[in-house]
Amino acid sequence: MNINQLKYFVVVANQESITKASNILYVSQPAVSKTIKQLEDELDTKLFDRTGRTLKLNRAGKLFYSYVNDSLEELDRGINAVKGGPDQTEYPISLLLEVASPFIPTIVANVKQKFPNVRLTLAQHNVRETDFKQFDFIVTSNPLQGLTNVPVLKEEIFVGWNINYGYSKQFVKPSELKGEKLIGLSRNNPLRFTIDRYFNKRDIALDYMYEADDPATVRGLIEAGIGLSFIPSVTWQTIQPKVQLARLTPDPLQRTIYLSSPHRNMTGIQREISNELIMIFLKFQRSELKI
Repeated sequence: MNINQLKYFVVVANQESITKASNILYVSQPAVSKTIKQLEDELDTKLFDRTGRTLKLNRAGKLFYSYVNDSLEELDRGINAVKGGPDQTEYPISLLLEVASPFIPTIVANVKQKFPNVRLTLAQHNVRETDFKQFDFIVTSNPLQGLTNVPVLKEEIFVGWNINYGYSKQFVKPSELKGEKLIGLSRNNPLRFTIDRYFNKRDIALDYMYEADDPATVRGLIEAGIGLSFIPSVTWQTIQPKVQLARLTPDPLQRTIYLSSPHRNMTGIQREISNELIMIFLKFQRSELKI
C-alpha cells in the first residue's frame, strides 16, 4: 500500500467516478481502475458498490475512507509545516498551569532555547471561571470536558515534614492524621481537592492549622518545620532534602496530571510545543521523590 493508492481512493470516493477521478489526477482511466483494484486486493475487501459507471462507497469503504482522509490531511499539514524550514515568525502560545508550577522555569527555558520564535504567555493556578479554550494548553489534574486530555504523568502524594519536627514514620494510615495539625493549600486548589476527595471517601476530617493559596508558601512552611503536609512526588520534587516522607497505607494517595488542549487540528508549532511539554513531564517523572 502506498500514498498514491490512498490518494486515488479518496479522489474516486469523492467523485464517485473513475472518469472524473482520472481527469482530476491527470492519469488514464485504466491506471486509476488498476490502482483501486490493487488496493482492494491488498485489503482483501471491496470498497465500492459499482452501478454502471458510478462507484459508491460501501460500508467497508466508508469506514476506510474516514481513516484515510484524516491521515492524508494530517500528512499534508506535516508537509506544509516543514516546507522551507522552521517558521521564524513570532508565534504566541498560551499555557495555563493549574498544577505543576515548579516546572515553569524548565518549561520557559526549554521553549526559549528550542523555539525562539514562540512568545509564551503563562497563567497559573485555578481559573475555573474563565474559558479554557482561550489557552493553547492547560496542565491540570482534572480532565476537561470538550478538550483533548493526554495523561503526562502519574504521581504519588506523600505525607511530609521537616526531619526536626519530631514525627517519625515510614507508613501512615489515613486515620492517624486526624489529630495532627496540618499545613495545606486553600480549598479551591486542585491538589487540595484531590487530597480532600481521598479523605472524604474515608470519612476523615483533617485539621489544617495553616492554609495558603500559594504552593511555594506551603513548601516553605514545611521546610521551616511548622507541621505536616502533603507532597506530590513528581511536581514537588524540588523540596529540600531535609524533608522526611511517609506513604499513606494501605491505599496510597495518587493523582494523574493531564496536558489538555482545545485544538483538534494543531498547527505545526502547536504540535512541537505539545511534544516538548510531554517530554519535559516524562523527564521529571523519571526523577520523582522516593521513600
